[in-house]
Amino acid sequence: MDINTRQLRYFVAVAEELNFTRAAGRLHLAQQSLSAQIRHLEQAIGAALFRRTTRSVELTAAGAAFLVDARAMLATLDRSVREARQIEANESGVLTIGTGEGGALTLTESILTEFRASHPGVRIDLKTYSYADPSAGLADGSVDVAYLRLPIGGGDWLRSERLLIEPRVVMLPSSHRLAGRSVLGAAELVDEPIIGHLCTDQTWIDFWSLAEHRRERPARFVGAAASVLEEAQCVGAGLGCVVTVASARWLPAPGVTLVPLADVRGSELAVGWRADRETDLVRSFAAAARAVRDANPKTVHALVHPDMHDRTMPSTSGLIHSPSE
Repeated sequence: MDINTRQLRYFVAVAEELNFTRAAGRLHLAQQSLSAQIRHLEQAIGAALFRRTTRSVELTAAGAAFLVDARAMLATLDRSVREARQIEANESGVLTIGTGEGGALTLTESILTEFRASHPGVRIDLKTYSYADPSAGLADGSVDVAYLRLPIGGGDWLRSERLLIEPRVVMLPSSHRLAGRSVLGAAELVDEPIIGHLCTDQTWIDFWSLAEHRRERPARFVGAAASVLEEAQCVGAGLGCVVTVASARWLPAPGVTLVPLADVRGSELAVGWRADRETDLVRSFAAAARAVRDANPKTVHALVHPDMHDRTMPSTSGLIHSPSE
């Protein structure tokens, strides 16, 4: 019998949501892939776990019984993994860090330096993620901790330490009629075509498409980008606009103009981790991030209140690595 833990987690998600679309969004997985994995699981078990109609999804009797054991197996496995990692962390250990676009900006290097200073024997593995997974590996447990752009979907499993809130801006073709403005309001952009994201997280999509300002006027998506550089290339080609963050001005992106947005909340840059995997190493990394943030108020202020005319990425050489230095 070939059953893996990922299939069990997929099954539990569908069983809890009783909706393949919601479960797929929660797992940051395409619905077609999720359906295929559930079918493979049913074939391996030799029993139907769900009763599907065009209107609803229900657990079968076999599915309800299997759900109890699946939850117990996953809980036991997660606890064992946690305990093994905590034991290993006392000696050396490995910390896997997920990072999305830009990491923690100019704080990234100093956070790693601060953490390494107190954990010299810990190996750090870095994994880079595109827009396809805004959780940067946390949703499926591929990483221990991650640099995040919030908000993202996912429920109450997420814990985070805020580093700063960076202003959102709009990236426009330099020839666009609004590109010469010093500031724009969200209402002025709701009819503009917007570059889509290769992402299934609806919370993320809504935030970056200004859904809260649209008053039920749907976004007109064109294309799909996996990174901010791809977004800039699409904008430069005149395909549409992009809502992004002020640090995007550091990109080598000819043919685009960034204009501040006056009436939208900023994007929270944070260190995140799973509540069910809060190890000593994870807590130490969050503490390192907090220490670097608190020791560098001028750097944080410059990121929160950027000079949009300065497109040179600042040096990180002057950052303080801990409050005591």
